[in-house]
Amino acid sequence: MIRRRGGANFNKRTRRMIAVASAFIFLCQNFAWAVCADGTTFPAGGFVFGQPPAVSWSPRVFTNPVGSIFVPDTSVFELNDPTKPLTGGGHNWVFDQAGDFSPLCKETDVGPAGGTPTAWAVPPLNSALYSDGCIMLPIINSGVLVGAGDTPLPGQAITPTCNPALLSQPGAPNPANTYFNQLGCAISHGVANTPQTAATFLFVIGTNNSFATLFMVELTNVANPVVGGSAGKIFSSEAWYSGIPNQGLLTNAAVSPDGMFAIAGSAKRSPSVYACLNPLGDPGDPGQPINPNFSVPAANASQVSCMQVVNNNLAVDATTAFGADNQPYFGGNPAVNSVNSDPGGSAATAWPQCIFNNFGFSNPAPTTLMGKLQAVFNAHSANHCGNAQANIGFMQALVAQPNAIISHGSYVYAQTGTTVVQFKVTVDPVSGVSQYRSRGYAARLPAFPTGLGVADDLKSLMVYGGTNGLDSVVVKLPLCEDL
Repeated sequence: MIRRRGGANFNKRTRRMIAVASAFIFLCQNFAWAVCADGTTFPAGGFVFGQPPAVSWSPRVFTNPVGSIFVPDTSVFELNDPTKPLTGGGHNWVFDQAGDFSPLCKETDVGPAGGTPTAWAVPPLNSALYSDGCIMLPIINSGVLVGAGDTPLPGQAITPTCNPALLSQPGAPNPANTYFNQLGCAISHGVANTPQTAATFLFVIGTNNSFATLFMVELTNVANPVVGGSAGKIFSSEAWYSGIPNQGLLTNAAVSPDGMFAIAGSAKRSPSVYACLNPLGDPGDPGQPINPNFSVPAANASQVSCMQVVNNNLAVDATTAFGADNQPYFGGNPAVNSVNSDPGGSAATAWPQCIFNNFGFSNPAPTTLMGKLQAVFNAHSANHCGNAQANIGFMQALVAQPNAIISHGSYVYAQTGTTVVQFKVTVDPVSGVSQYRSRGYAARLPAFPTGLGVADDLKSLMVYGGTNGLDSVVVKLPLCEDL
């Protein structure tokens, strides 16, 4: 089994470059103080580890945590027990690359009855909580199950929701309907839901020494919760994408905020980035009614079209994520790349229309974006997007060799060296090109940073790092999204 290791083997020159860049970020950016989500104040120079509130959280719980994902659910109290703490409408699922018995797990909130959690606990091994809330993946070779017990590597999640009022009706298209809402309503068959009640889908890579696979893992709420039992969402089903070549190079997974694309890349010196179109199934034209017979792809998801779409153009792609701008970002050595230096917009080379750039359509050619995408994916005409380029927003913020990038709402966080940089990413309403504002968010974090996560229930940014076993560190920072 391949285990992701915290940090990178930087040489002296690289360490010096990162140190200078980090110092520049924190000394030269001057932002006004603002109120954070928990009512505290963002310090002018950013948070500094060791100075409250930037202190350790849940010490000696994890071995090698490499990130987390907050999954909204219908729980109220932990273990459905009023004597336990409030869950805040969801749970944090932590990727702990510790070995065979510490996979991706839903953390149990620990704390006062009816109060805010003060710590996390990993579900006990061989318990019902463990089987419901910890995920180990099967090992797949050429679409065939050959083993079990593969540890998921960090990825992204999506919870497609449904507002039936936005759906198009026969002969009456609703321009306010979106792909995301069409997808959410197709999944729920038109039943209204919220992030707490809708199914959540995790996109992760399962990898061992020879075989790596892009997986979708579905999480749904416990049907009949009982006191002392699992609270909120648990494992429901999984599928893997056989359209991506089965090899040991994949390490990074991401899903676009609208659910139209899932992508997979590699930190093992392979520049190829693969994409799957409609990874949760084709919801149909948002201008048309939903398909009453829609179902999410199961098992090997062979009906989903996947192919290589772009080269990340990095020596090492340590982390891959979609931003709120629906643009993919590839971070690693030497920096952060995107499809075009200024991603987005209407240029033929911009994402996602670069996928069919210079593709020879048959006559008559499709006229819609989805029609063109489907034609190219059906033809498996690969790599029309060419090489990704150094992203201008991350270059201006001097982000070098990030080991983790995550997205939360309109914000993106990049962990590089012992610092975290925050970006607000918006889309220009005229050009459609992405725009960036940034600031240094945290500094002097523990050596060997390993990942990031946003705990919506705690209104906090969680920073993972450490050096040896149970001494790994989780730093809980107030969530300040006020740029």
